[in-house]
Amino acid sequence: MILVCKDFNYDNKSLINQKYMSVNFEDDTSLPSSISRTMETSDMNKYRPEENGFGITYSEVLEFEVHIVKNFDEFTSQSEMEFSNTEYEKLVSWLTSPQTNQWMEVTKESGEKTKVKGYFSSVEPYDNWGICYGAKCTFTCNSPFSYTSKEIEQTISGVTNFLVNNESSELYDYVYPTLLIEPTKNEEIYIHNLSDSIILENSTITLSEDTSSNITALQQKISSYAALNNLTVEYVIDDTTQDLKLICDNTGLLFYMTDSYGIKNKYVAYYLKADGQYFICQSGFFYCKLSQALKVKINCKNLGMYDSLGRPVLFDTMGIQDEDEIYWLRLIHGNNSFRVMGNCKITISYLEAHKGGLIS
Repeated sequence: MILVCKDFNYDNKSLINQKYMSVNFEDDTSLPSSISRTMETSDMNKYRPEENGFGITYSEVLEFEVHIVKNFDEFTSQSEMEFSNTEYEKLVSWLTSPQTNQWMEVTKESGEKTKVKGYFSSVEPYDNWGICYGAKCTFTCNSPFSYTSKEIEQTISGVTNFLVNNESSELYDYVYPTLLIEPTKNEEIYIHNLSDSIILENSTITLSEDTSSNITALQQKISSYAALNNLTVEYVIDDTTQDLKLICDNTGLLFYMTDSYGIKNKYVAYYLKADGQYFICQSGFFYCKLSQALKVKINCKNLGMYDSLGRPVLFDTMGIQDEDEIYWLRLIHGNNSFRVMGNCKITISYLEAHKGGLIS
């Protein structure tokens, strides 16, 4: 399989900027795309003539060739297209110096950009009558996928709703993004992925100017839901005040509910100041405390929070009392409906895995 592309960037250098281009030295027209999978199965025996499947693993990674020559537009004569020893050494040095898997960003002939991660496993000269005219290179990926990089920016003012679309080829798996939060003031915010949350109850309460009355009304709704479903409620207590832990401008609270079998889960309930609409939900909800001078990057895949210099940020600094209060944001396949409360700028970056390889 041979990749012919408009350009690619590898190890911080691009094909075009070094006056190279990709071509096809051979008659191979197969496209750089291949998926091979194996089902983990049980053994068959006399009493079990069928195999049980326990999940599928990918048995091969994506591998393709790239044929590189000097750019026809820059070098017009045959003698100019020849590689000297020094020129060939420069090309090989670029492709084979990295000692770990690196990202290659490919610009297809259509102009679409995609990414693969791996290394150049072989580089050999392409020669004719003893004269080198280019290199035949093999790129071995560390997975069967290519990836599309996506980034969404949202300026949050008050309560903001928006959609994030995950078009990954994995229909039943999650994509874990990276969040960059840039505060405009000291405050608490929340991020609620409604598409990855279990909404137990959604209705309205009558709001008053007294915040404590609104929280009491919310507690009554929680108690009614718990009584109806034979659940026991236990509210999270703030370590500092030794009172109810209220979050996000006193519009929400955290609590546990335990069923008759002793199974205990954590929940959140909050209301919207605009219309009194309230939600009792499980999972899909993240809140934190922001400081105006502290930009925070949250790596949801690696479960880490960092400042702008890459230093770890403690959970206490983010106003998070217990680790189980954290929802590490994840995207289901398709549209994800978000509700964010606060005053900040949020950038959501993520990679979509695609099984179609590098088809132009």
